[in-house]
Amino acid sequence: MVDFINTERDVEKLFPIGSLFYLQGKKYQVILSGKPRPSSGECKTDVYVLGRTCDGEEKEIKLSVKQNNADFLENKISLNRAYEIFGENAPNIIKQCLLLIKDEFLYDYLICFKRYKKTEAHTIKLGWKFELVNKISGQKSGIIQLSDEQKFDVYAGVNLSEDKRNCYVKDKIVKNSGIANYILIIGCNKIDTKECLTKMQPIESYAKSQTIYFACKALNYRFDKNKWDGPRPLSAYVDWSINNGKLDAKLILDQPLVYNGNEIGYNLIKILRQLNIKKFDDLKSKLSPNIKYYPEL
Repeated sequence: MVDFINTERDVEKLFPIGSLFYLQGKKYQVILSGKPRPSSGECKTDVYVLGRTCDGEEKEIKLSVKQNNADFLENKISLNRAYEIFGENAPNIIKQCLLLIKDEFLYDYLICFKRYKKTEAHTIKLGWKFELVNKISGQKSGIIQLSDEQKFDVYAGVNLSEDKRNCYVKDKIVKNSGIANYILIIGCNKIDTKECLTKMQPIESYAKSQTIYFACKALNYRFDKNKWDGPRPLSAYVDWSINNGKLDAKLILDQPLVYNGNEIGYNLIKILRQLNIKKFDDLKSKLSPNIKYYPEL
């Protein structure tokens, strides 16, 4: 994250106000530049540049800056953001993604008494976040079928909320400054202005050529620390309950992004208290046969 912030700042420094740059055979003077800042969250533009020729012609460069090893396109997607990207059919699009990997959910361990791969010991599954990435990312991942228009929005942010489209640059709101029109993919090495302008690509044509993947990333309740990673929206979640005095669970795949980690987590804590679970190993005698856990006892 720090490397990315430094890369972003290095690109911003290439276009100080008053400097000159050449693009498509024309000379521009920078009259405004900076990082667009919405009132909350992030927009798609990382560096905004407004240039003007000597005869008054203006050119906006709204750069989405990506390091060449970056994976995430959209993370911790909420239902509102899903509607912005996919339109009114967003829930069904996500459901179709989940059905493609349904078996991976069914075969997953809901409880880990010991560490399993990257999942630490003494954890209980709450659900899975929904993210868009540029390559396969784990077993609960696959290609998401998007139109060219939807791909364009993922990269450019055309349908972002108004405050994320119309951001502050320096101390003034610039209309549509948060919607990127170019993408710049670079490594960790610094580049100069000429190289930046040569390497940047129109984001609309770039987006159309990309394959976009979805990834469902687990949100776990860490029992020993009594915590999880906050109110993350969940594409699929575990409906924990008590059945005949035992901890039981049902996998819910048809309500994507309706519930978040806090809602599922606090319900789980309430259930564990009702079952008088004070130590994690107390669960061993309180599990329904429906629960898949690691290692098998």
